[in-house]
Amino acid sequence: MSVSVTRPRGRRRRQGTAYIAVLGAATIVTIIGLSALVIARLQRRMAGRTNDFAEARLYALSGVDMGLLQIKKNPGSWRSDFAVGSLPTDRPIGRGTFSVVAADPVDGDLTNNSTDPVLLTGIGYAGQARYKLQVRLESTGAPTPGTWRQVVD
Repeated sequence: MSVSVTRPRGRRRRQGTAYIAVLGAATIVTIIGLSALVIARLQRRMAGRTNDFAEARLYALSGVDMGLLQIKKNPGSWRSDFAVGSLPTDRPIGRGTFSVVAADPVDGDLTNNSTDPVLLTGIGYAGQARYKLQVRLESTGAPTPGTWRQVVD
């Protein structure tokens, strides 16, 4: 004698459906969490670079100020001093450094004419940022510190 068991039609038994649903929900939550972490990390990195940029700008300004101070301190010899490299290069300041470069835009020679304009360039570095600030100094008469003016291009 054999007994046969029949299942009702239309209703199949699905094993593991709840497990798949929980696994799918956990995957979605994990992806959302990881995305939030990546976004937070990028925002922090961008904020750090913004700070570096602001610091580099201030360091470049400090470099220009150092160049102007040397002009004021050595009114008779600053051109020859600048020509032989007396300006600061890679000088540490805060979390970075600055350098100063002086150039004669007319003929490239700082020492041949005391009334030629001078391009004074401060370069500031902080972290990954670099900022370059350039000031053009023009003579308004006799070559003394009081007769120089800054021209911003």
